[in-house]
Amino acid sequence: MIDNDDMLHRVDRHYLGPTGFTLPFRVRYGAVGIGAAIIFTLFFIARAIVHVPLNFQSILIILALGVVITSKVTKYVNADRPLWSVLKAAWNDLNAPRPPKVGQTVVLRIPAAFHTPRSAQDTAPNEGNVSR
Repeated sequence: MIDNDDMLHRVDRHYLGPTGFTLPFRVRYGAVGIGAAIIFTLFFIARAIVHVPLNFQSILIILALGVVITSKVTKYVNADRPLWSVLKAAWNDLNAPRPPKVGQTVVLRIPAAFHTPRSAQDTAPNEGNVSR
């Protein structure tokens, strides 16, 4: 382990397996929770929405998809970039305004505050100005 003066990063956050039977790969503790949530969501979508039959092949495909999606997600999620900030950044990127395409008509909507008649603003008393 690399010697680090930061106590937060000095902890080894990997699960190596039970004593004497280590896994051939390293699994981060955070990836286990994210992976379980992803696999549960995939199972729910497959069974409740798509109506995939429950058999060995479908469960194996759900688990494989869950592992692949978890590995893609955990490339971006770490101690400095938590899952919530990654999801929020993705949501903001999807909802960002895009420039109009060539030939597309642009419609501007003016807020209702700018539609008030001028005479109504003149009759309202202003602070500091006393009308006599």
